[in-house]
Amino acid sequence: MRIAAISVAPIFPNYVIGGSQKILADVAVGLKNSGHDVQIWCTGTRLHDGDFEVGGVTIHPVLQFRGSFPATHQVSPVALARSAEALCNAAEWGDRVYLHADAVYLRHALEGVEIIRSIHDYVYEEALLSTLTLPAAATIAPSDYMKRVIETTVAMTGKKTIERVVAIPNGVHVPDTIPIPALPDGISLRGEHDLILLFPHRPIPTKGVAEAIRTAVAVQKIESAKNVRLLIPAYPADSNFDEVAGSTDELLKLASDLGGVDIVELHSWLSTTEMAGYYAAGDVTLCIGSFVESFGLVPVESVANGTPAVCARVGAFRQFADVDGITLVPYGQIDASTQAVLSAAGALEDLIESGRSQISHAYSPYSMIQGYESIISQTLSDERKIELAADDQLSFAPWCDIQGQEIYDDYTATRLQYPHLVSALKANAGLIRSEPLLLSASLDAEVRHAKELGILIPNYVIK
Repeated sequence: MRIAAISVAPIFPNYVIGGSQKILADVAVGLKNSGHDVQIWCTGTRLHDGDFEVGGVTIHPVLQFRGSFPATHQVSPVALARSAEALCNAAEWGDRVYLHADAVYLRHALEGVEIIRSIHDYVYEEALLSTLTLPAAATIAPSDYMKRVIETTVAMTGKKTIERVVAIPNGVHVPDTIPIPALPDGISLRGEHDLILLFPHRPIPTKGVAEAIRTAVAVQKIESAKNVRLLIPAYPADSNFDEVAGSTDELLKLASDLGGVDIVELHSWLSTTEMAGYYAAGDVTLCIGSFVESFGLVPVESVANGTPAVCARVGAFRQFADVDGITLVPYGQIDASTQAVLSAAGALEDLIESGRSQISHAYSPYSMIQGYESIISQTLSDERKIELAADDQLSFAPWCDIQGQEIYDDYTATRLQYPHLVSALKANAGLIRSEPLLLSASLDAEVRHAKELGILIPNYVIK
């Protein structure tokens, strides 16, 4: 089968920006190795110069979108028209079109071919509009968490049908042995008393840049005999990928403002081949931002390469609660992340090996490729019906999490006290009557407040 894969975000020959682009490359190469003819059309940038290959898959950087979030389609009419022409050519070539992290509004350019899409960040306008307004024969989500969020959102907007939504976990390569540690060029070698913290994320606020610096500063105050070093990558020059990302000067100013000027070390963006040694060179990897992760590659890649990770209990990070070597902490609680770092830094080798084994079994790259191939190459079923389970029944929203007597909301990054509601939800498997006044006036007040905030939602059934 000829599969035309399309990505609004750019792909580069030597490095990857964003976990979803790494997954695209892995999926495309995997499908090629399974016997399919795969080509990728993506947005071109000043850093591109004609077609190139990744793992034997031809990349056409010819789309004239911006390639930068969150405003990919703010381009000239001529650029949109030329992108539509390129999309039409891709659709004519392919037996099926795969829209990776779907952000393609120009659906008329893809007429006559069946579309499979994936959603990897359900935060940006492009992804939300895709699932709510644009057609696809099937949608792939990288976690059960994201699958439930997408289905619930579509149902709440009043749509009566939805295509098949399938959770296919991202694949993570676990090397047979932990790689040789390798710090980036320009970063001094490890000293005897160093405690190296890694922040291998896009340098945007919601990924937790400030929280990572605050945590590193707090760790340094406790471990005064250690030399705490927080390594943060800076985007490649002229990448123009993410308009909300901090520049080098902005990151250095933030470090200074937070008292971490002697702790933070910026380095160049790393290639995919450099990441294994980079992970292995750290003591702890920090993933403590508020970004609503749809999967969360960084913590599992870190443990796979021998380094424990501390994550905020946000979004799909919650699925790693039982993975050895990954510690979850409430978002925004620096004391908790500090103590988690101190504990993780002394993680036993057996714990990390257990985590590596768990990741190898749960997040196999082979299983990921098989899942994508099954969905992209099969004859797809009709849309499913969305119905209310019961008029008087509410369910706990999938984007919320019970943390003690509090409920955390992924999309507002806030937590509120709901002692009576929490007890009721735990006792009733996440369901509750919409009018509980006869049971308790206090519970009724909490239910009404939670319903207003979207913490409690109508209970839908998809058939």
